Amino acid sequence: MKILFLGETYRADAQTWINGIEEASGFKIDTDEIKTIRFKPIRAIQAFLFIGRLLWGRFFGPKYDIVLAERSTSYGFFSLFTNAKLKVVAQQGISDIFPNTFISRNYKRVLQHLVYRRVDLVHAWGSAMVPAMLFSGASPKKILVRPKGIDLRKFNYKSPNSEGVKIKAIVTRSLLPEYNHWVIINSVAQLVRAGVYVELTVIGDGSLMQNLKKLALDLEISHLISYVGRIPNEELPNYLQSNDLYLSTPITEGASSSLMEAMACGLYPIVTKLPGNLSFIENNKNGKLVDVGSVASLVNAVVEYTKLSKMEIESAVNQNRVWIENFGNRENNMKFFWKKYLEIHSSKNESVLVD
Repeated sequence: MKILFLGETYRADAQTWINGIEEASGFKIDTDEIKTIRFKPIRAIQAFLFIGRLLWGRFFGPKYDIVLAERSTSYGFFSLFTNAKLKVVAQQGISDIFPNTFISRNYKRVLQHLVYRRVDLVHAWGSAMVPAMLFSGASPKKILVRPKGIDLRKFNYKSPNSEGVKIKAIVTRSLLPEYNHWVIINSVAQLVRAGVYVELTVIGDGSLMQNLKKLALDLEISHLISYVGRIPNEELPNYLQSNDLYLSTPITEGASSSLMEAMACGLYPIVTKLPGNLSFIENNKNGKLVDVGSVASLVNAVVEYTKLSKMEIESAVNQNRVWIENFGNRENNMKFFWKKYLEIHSSKNESVLVD
């Protein structure tokens, strides 16, 4: 079978989906994407050229059995122009309507409605994504709710190293405005002034890298922050396993693979109180939830963490590892997805024969 993936292949989420389906199916997946440029007029031109390329391929290129597309409002829409018999789209965010402006809400909702009505299967990596899908016209029968999962052969569990006296924390989100890294950096500064020693490792890259470095310099905590940049996903487990605390403060969240990776490795998670995170974290049971954009809330959560006993921390992170093993095992989930793809593909073939 020939399979095409449409999406930003540098992203860890995309690599997880591609590699997982390749392993489950035994087939090599072709990929196609638009080179990321942030200047909007150029991006619009690129989008039209990309559609033209897909239309040319529809008639003169290879015939695909399956197309997998990330994000309903971009590559999901582009997937409609392919010749693939089975079209599968994954909603990446809580709604994929972002940024939440008047223009974006209106035109992206139209695109999303078209996509959900015409594709064969819609992936919801978490249950928090489903209401937006239904609101945009997706048939409940087309929605498949299950996370991509984590490669448990790589993301191994490690026991907590400390009782919160000396904290080694990590954040693994892209350095973009929606992830609110400034909250974490300001929190580190306040914690240090309060006598709570924190070393922070920042994994990832993005448009705010230099601004965040300047912020740390102005707060006189640059010596406590290590900026690693973007790394291959296979190197991430080593960084996670050398830390104790996972921090993530976005303003919107669907179903975070970054959070699941941290949970798999035994880190104690402190994340923003968003519907996507509520599916994974129960406050003060297996992690802590903080208010969006609140430095004070994050500082308080870290201080509370330092007061937990090693037994309480181990209980929390053990619960997370068990959950990941039961519901977030990538190998099992991808086999399930592949079986579902084949079932739908086969049913479409049968309907053509009947016609």
